[in-house]
Amino acid sequence: MKKLIIIIVAVVLAVALAAGGFFGGMAYQRNQANAVRNNFLNSRGLNNADPGAGPAGPNAPAGGFPGGGLTGQIKSIDGNTITLSTAQAETKVTFSDATVIEKTENGAASDLQAGQQVTVTGRGDADGNFTASQVLILGNNQMNR
Repeated sequence: MKKLIIIIVAVVLAVALAAGGFFGGMAYQRNQANAVRNNFLNSRGLNNADPGAGPAGPNAPAGGFPGGGLTGQIKSIDGNTITLSTAQAETKVTFSDATVIEKTENGAASDLQAGQQVTVTGRGDADGNFTASQVLILGNNQMNR
């Protein structure tokens, strides 16, 4: 009789541990999925908690992405500096020969034109200026999709 009680207790304990592990694993996976979604939204300046809040810090000026990106329309070009109009502000972006400028094929600085939609990756400074490491030229309708 004593063995039977021990076996029943062991089975009940094993079932309880298995159920706890299962539900704990589900909760962990749900938290991981939420973290991935939030990181995705935050990296694009779409903070889910406060949709009006933009990214902050010297690497993400107004209209930018945390980690160094901007999307907007080129307002003017002066040598190796473009003035980029984002949804929040205008930002001066400088580029060099090392900056990768892309479109459907590799581009050059001469391919940049006022009025184009571009995504810029790089680094911002404390004054709100931005140094580009990459410029992606988007089609005119890319921003409106």
